[in-house]
Amino acid sequence: MAVASRRTRTMRGIATALTALAVVFSGACAHEKAPAAPQLPGEGPVTQFKPMSFVADVNTRTGSVRITAPTASTANAPTLSIGGTEAPALSLLGGEAVRLIPVAGSYVASLPGAFAPNKIRVTFNVIIENKLPGISFITPTWPTAPAAGVILFPLDYVVTTTPGGVTGGDGNEVIIELPSRGLVDPSIDWNGTGAAGSGAPFSFFNDADCGLATSNDCFRWEAYDTTILPLSTSSIRTIGFDMDASVGQFRVRMIAAADLAPAGPITPGSVAGSVTSPARGPLANVMVSVSGNGSGTTNAAGAYTVGSVNPGTRTVSVSNLPAGCSAVADQSVTVASGATATANFSVACTGLAGTIGGIVIRSNNGLPLANLTVTASGGGSDVTDAAGAYSIAGVAAGTGSLSISGVLPAECSAFAGEAYTLPSAGAITEDLTVTCSAPPTPGYQYNTTWTAIAGGQVQLDVRLDMRTFNRADIVDVTTVGALGGTGDPFIGIQLAIAYDASRLTFFEEQTAFMSAPRVAAGPTVNGGTAGNISILTGTVGTTFFTGNVAIVRVIFNRVAGATGTVGTTTTITAANSRTGATNVSILANIVNTEGTFVLP
Repeated sequence: MAVASRRTRTMRGIATALTALAVVFSGACAHEKAPAAPQLPGEGPVTQFKPMSFVADVNTRTGSVRITAPTASTANAPTLSIGGTEAPALSLLGGEAVRLIPVAGSYVASLPGAFAPNKIRVTFNVIIENKLPGISFITPTWPTAPAAGVILFPLDYVVTTTPGGVTGGDGNEVIIELPSRGLVDPSIDWNGTGAAGSGAPFSFFNDADCGLATSNDCFRWEAYDTTILPLSTSSIRTIGFDMDASVGQFRVRMIAAADLAPAGPITPGSVAGSVTSPARGPLANVMVSVSGNGSGTTNAAGAYTVGSVNPGTRTVSVSNLPAGCSAVADQSVTVASGATATANFSVACTGLAGTIGGIVIRSNNGLPLANLTVTASGGGSDVTDAAGAYSIAGVAAGTGSLSISGVLPAECSAFAGEAYTLPSAGAITEDLTVTCSAPPTPGYQYNTTWTAIAGGQVQLDVRLDMRTFNRADIVDVTTVGALGGTGDPFIGIQLAIAYDASRLTFFEEQTAFMSAPRVAAGPTVNGGTAGNISILTGTVGTTFFTGNVAIVRVIFNRVAGATGTVGTTTTITAANSRTGATNVSILANIVNTEGTFVLP
């Protein structure tokens, strides 16, 4: 390779505007009047450029990546001069000009054999930071770039080991390099521009054919942005290595190559967005930080803006989250000159307690139900008042269900529960409806009760309950109280009972055997007509009864072989009560509820 010729071509290719930069960076090589050109391939590029390399130490056991700047004094200068007097060589970037940043949390290791037999593929992301004010990084003119953009390539990669308990003078563990280069190799994640086939080994130093067995300067590569602005960061790129499964640690030496160009005025951008929670909505007073450019705080709507952000790739992180909220992963954004990049964060939080209230009503008429306990599965309960209202505070936010306990009216069914969704710190109304049939019609309940007795007979008891209704115009408290009963007084009744003569025949009445209260004199019962019984009963003078008053007991014979359900149909033609000395008809106030019986 004609090194002098190559160098001359490179120097002439640097823009005239860069010549002025020689004064700025000449201190790095002031001790060299005419730096010697690299001797290639005599020493070999790996040996020649090791001192100028950034070093990445990868621990596959802990999944950690640490990148340090070159330690050689010449490499600590912004650039490495390769000789000549025309202009400084501005292509190999040192620690004072650039920083390589491994992206936190980007380390990924595959299962053995997932990409290559018996190999594990390790990948991680790297950002290039331009530390120079007023200077942009552009495509290098030396070494020759395989594509437009700032170039990063792995110069060397070796397996390392850490002796236990041994530390170096700087407090770090001593890393011993093992000559086992074949155990680690760059993967195809060094993919150049990202285009198909890009990133294949390229000869960076001596124009040798990378297909030759003697080639010693062919390296895979990664192309970053065509321009990295002053004090800015590049976009994120992924690099990787294939290694034996037994490798616990390895070291990579990487070269960052770019030319330097004076930058025009840079207009800072900004990063804006929101921090919200699905459970709580907007989160206020949360701190949002942009790497290297300060921070901002979210307002009541969860919005934030961080201004004066240098262009480039920036890491946006969130802190000072409210209690009950989980940490959220950082985001990477690219800020263009004078533009605003957006980073929105969704944070998992437990919801804040709220309140559930409403009323409990009947389904059949909408009337309230009092003295029932309403309980929320999210915590808390309350008892309904006379208006059926309840209010439960301190209920955990989220989804849950409401239940009802307590004594329900007989005609109402057990409450099946109702689901609710309570927003964080919210208050919702949940009106609950209990399924109820129509309430019994108010009145004196006429009722029949069937009982099987010996000898193939069945017994029918008929009563009129004077306790189930209270007519305001019927008043005779003194007399009723003296009888020891409750309810309005009973004077007399006339009725006819129809039955199924194909299954039953009338035998006799036995009202005298019925338990009190009952009329003093036996009723007049006529059962001579098959299928029908007429009954007349009552009191004479001022004698009357109250309570569930016995009217008649009828004994039926079962027709031989008869089966099935039997019942009665009663027609009441007269019924009386009394207020003072006056008889009062209560016929319109009687509610008929008749039972049935199944013949075995």
